[in-house]
Amino acid sequence: MLERLFFGEKPALVQLNEMIGLPVVKNEVEEFVAMAEMNKRREDQGLANTGMTLHSLFLGNPGTGKTTVARIVGKILYQKGIVASDKFVETSRTDLVAGYVGQTAIKTREKLEEALGGVLFIDEAYTLANGSDNDFGSEAINEILKFMEDHRDDLVIIFAGYTDNMTDF
Repeated sequence: MLERLFFGEKPALVQLNEMIGLPVVKNEVEEFVAMAEMNKRREDQGLANTGMTLHSLFLGNPGTGKTTVARIVGKILYQKGIVASDKFVETSRTDLVAGYVGQTAIKTREKLEEALGGVLFIDEAYTLANGSDNDFGSEAINEILKFMEDHRDDLVIIFAGYTDNMTDF
C-alpha cells in the first residue's frame, strides 16, 4: 500500500476517511460535498444550480462522533471552497436563549452573525423546542429559520442531537 505523506495538518476529507467505522456517514458526506461542488461550478459558469441546501441534521447517541464529524465537515466545506471561511461556531441552548422577551432573538442573531461565512453547529438542538409555553426556545428557532433562509449562501447550520429527541424537534 502506498503511504501518503502530509506536511502539517491532513486534509479534512482524509481525516474523515481515517475515522474508524461510519461508512454511511462518510458516503453521505462525499455525496453532499460532490453536489455542493457541482452547484458551485455551475454557479461560477452562470448556470442555474439545483437549489440544494447545505444545512444538516446530525443524529445519534452520545459518543457517536456528531461533533467531531461536524468539525471535519466544516473544514471540508472550507477546503473545497464551498464556504468562504474556516469559521466553525459551536453553540447550544444556553448561548441562544435569554430569560426575557425580545432578548433571545438578539442573542441568537449575534451567534448566527458570528458564524456567517462558515458553519454554525447547534448541539442538542432539540432543547430549543423542549420548553414550556413561557420558554423562549421557540423565539430562537424562529430567528434561526429566518436567518437560514436569508443567508442560504453565506452560512451552513448543522443541528445535532440524540435521534429520538431530534425527531420531535
